Amino acid sequence: ALPAVSIVYCFPLALSQVGVEHITEDFRHTAEFAGILDRPRIVTGRGFIGVDGGSRYNDQRLGEFLSQFIASRIQPGEIDPDVWYPVIIRDPAETAARLATVAGWKFSYAELDNYTDLIGRTLLGVPQASRVERKGVRPQAIYLNYSQERLASYGLQPADLAKVLNAQNITLPGGSLQAGEREIRLDPSGEFENASVIGNVVVSASPTGAPVYLRDLVQISRGYQSPASYLNYYTWTDKAGKSYRSRAITLAVYMRSGEQIQKFGAGVDRKLAQIRGFLPPDLIIAHTSDQPLQVKENIDLFMEALYEAIGLVVLIALVGFWEWRSAFLMALSMPVTLAMTFGMAHAVGVDLQQVSIATLIIALGLLVDDPVVANDAIKRELAGGLPRLHAAWIGPTKLARAILYATATNIIAYLPFLMLEGSTGDFLRTLPIVMTAALVSSRLVSMTFIPLLGYYLLRPATRPAPSIEQRRSKGFYGFYYRTAGLAIRFRWAVLALSLVFLFAGGMVATRLKSQFFPEDIQYWSYVDVWLPNNAPLSLTNDTAEQAEQVIRRVISEYDGRRQANQPLLKSMTTFVGG
Repeated sequence: ALPAVSIVYCFPLALSQVGVEHITEDFRHTAEFAGILDRPRIVTGRGFIGVDGGSRYNDQRLGEFLSQFIASRIQPGEIDPDVWYPVIIRDPAETAARLATVAGWKFSYAELDNYTDLIGRTLLGVPQASRVERKGVRPQAIYLNYSQERLASYGLQPADLAKVLNAQNITLPGGSLQAGEREIRLDPSGEFENASVIGNVVVSASPTGAPVYLRDLVQISRGYQSPASYLNYYTWTDKAGKSYRSRAITLAVYMRSGEQIQKFGAGVDRKLAQIRGFLPPDLIIAHTSDQPLQVKENIDLFMEALYEAIGLVVLIALVGFWEWRSAFLMALSMPVTLAMTFGMAHAVGVDLQQVSIATLIIALGLLVDDPVVANDAIKRELAGGLPRLHAAWIGPTKLARAILYATATNIIAYLPFLMLEGSTGDFLRTLPIVMTAALVSSRLVSMTFIPLLGYYLLRPATRPAPSIEQRRSKGFYGFYYRTAGLAIRFRWAVLALSLVFLFAGGMVATRLKSQFFPEDIQYWSYVDVWLPNNAPLSLTNDTAEQAEQVIRRVISEYDGRRQANQPLLKSMTTFVGG
């Protein structure tokens, strides 16, 4: 007798065995006809189907025949993607080891669909959530495998099956019934709920009058729409630095307008913790993009910049005015101005997000200009001998027009951003709005809070202020006076020098690299890989895998140079198709 050998297909328990049986039967017949297997027979069991027989050939020859059969007799979309690659088994004791070499994905597409559907419906319970979208779901379908001759024997055409099924599978509402003051909705009961119900549809009658069911004419199997048009993969790295790539479905959870993203993120985390006990423990749930965390860190960055700005303002005020009262007044003006800015931004519907926070950081250097000028004006009036009440009012009032024009100039400089169109305009729309709110708030503070606080805080200088002639003769004021006088005396030379600097700056500007977003600390980046429009999805997926390998190799080399304890790359999410 020839040595016994088994060639086995494994598949998920939820998968219908009908879709694999005809391929296995075709392989059994082909292998017997070619003399590869002797007296082969089909063996089936829970989650597997195979061909058992005798063979004089070794595993290499059997593997070559098997690969040739798959390439020549099976179409790419004919076999279910959840089915494992066939394995050759000779010794039953080696079954587990052999199956481990061809083990497929841990979860099928249908299981991932069910799990993410449960997660999505749970996340809709977050009060701040508006909708949940899933990317990477592979739609399922019911396939009818029929024989043209068998249908013809009953006088049927394939188009007749479609008509019968459409007439039975009624999904539209059946209207309503008025019963007194109550309206009762009528829903037809013909909608198919599962694949087995489809087989109970009567499609014809036998010569004796007995009903002919659809299950008597065709093989009914459940599968996925083929070919696939859109797939999702998730690649992560374990603690040992080894990368794994698996199927994935990405859920995008959207927040309602006007809600706080920190509460939204906390609500999502709570729901995920609640649903975790209903999911398999080895199902990976990972945050590939965490906007609440990014917003929190952006706000922390803004607060850090605010503290630094207040510290610098106090330091400069101490150096410029040589007294703590003016420095303290400048430090108080910044929180008051920011509070008014937040109020104005909220009134026009602007939330705290990346652009508005970045605008506030930029505005920190501008919103102290008006308070500084108003403070200096009050100090001058106090030095001129006016009482504190009069000085606090007259000082800023004398410079009100100049301060107004300076504020209006800064506002007008940012208004052209409102004229931008497209996605760029939508993204930068809040920049001029927040900047205008900050500058208007600074203007109001300089004419209201600064005089009020200046009345209580500022005091006349204990020493008489030096005259204008004395200030022009020494110190920084004297240096500036002499430099300005020389510039006016040799104005044509200064003009020519300024034009040289302008030309040099323009030359340097042409060599600067342009980008829409500046370099920032982010947790993710995008890599777009484009193939010709007629490229199959399998080729696109292979190209995406090659791109992933390049990314991992480059980042691994970078990690080696920077000698960091933690790898830079945490995970990759790949979307194939469109």
